[in-house]
Amino acid sequence: MEQTGLVLEGGGMRGAYTAGVLDFFLDADLHFPYVVGASAGACNGTSYVARQKGRNYKVLVEYGGHPEYISYKRAITKRELFGMDFIFNKLPNELVPFDYDGFFQHSKKTKFVVGTTDVHTGLPMYYDFFEDGPTLLSLIRASSSLPFIAPMIHHEGKQLLDGGIADPIPISASLQEGNTKHVVISTRNPGYRKDKMKFSWLMKRKFKDYPNLTQALENRHERYNKTVEQVDDLVEQGNAFIIQPKKPLAVSRIERNRDKLHALYQQGYEEAESQYEALQDFLTSSARSVSMK
Repeated sequence: MEQTGLVLEGGGMRGAYTAGVLDFFLDADLHFPYVVGASAGACNGTSYVARQKGRNYKVLVEYGGHPEYISYKRAITKRELFGMDFIFNKLPNELVPFDYDGFFQHSKKTKFVVGTTDVHTGLPMYYDFFEDGPTLLSLIRASSSLPFIAPMIHHEGKQLLDGGIADPIPISASLQEGNTKHVVISTRNPGYRKDKMKFSWLMKRKFKDYPNLTQALENRHERYNKTVEQVDDLVEQGNAFIIQPKKPLAVSRIERNRDKLHALYQQGYEEAESQYEALQDFLTSSARSVSMK
């Protein structure tokens, strides 16, 4: 398991799939020395590192339809579709307590990395040091702060937004770490390719003071699709293993239907279980030399 990275894609409420996969990993006592996540992937990753099985299920499925979680009215009045204070304060500190002690204890053996986007450069910023619980929550919040529907997060002199803008599937961080094997959890079906963003003129007007950010947003589809090809190449070479929804997705980024979210969680758990033997073979085999296109 040395030099093996677990890479968690974002995807909003589609993260219920990832939650199911990670809960199976916990049941199988499968832990990685390196975990990197962007957006919802980073959120799911914290509970996995803390070894809190079922916590992601409660947050996404049981509270996903809560009026303070997603609100179209709030999106209009406060320009905040997701209730960020509810998600990153009330839930972890009151309703579904996060095991901070467990996280920091286990993160001594598992390096946890949060991907964000620097709004001034438009480039990814990765964080792997968390001074305390509030710092961890602040960076997870930054990684999940989508343009238009969540405010920027200030951290150490930088302004940060959603990690999925600059690096939606943070395989590059795992590669830069020196990992030779990568287990990627995707929240999209095989063959999915992202289309060019619509209403780019609105982004340019909204973020006129951040030209590198608007360029990153305009080019996000190209970066995403190239990353998918990169992961596919690594899979073909035997250096990556991908788990992704095999059934057509019935859940959107802003899904609130509990039955759909529950079904997606179950799908993630069951598909991870069905691929466990193949995953074990991958993890115990020797890594091959990498030839990137």
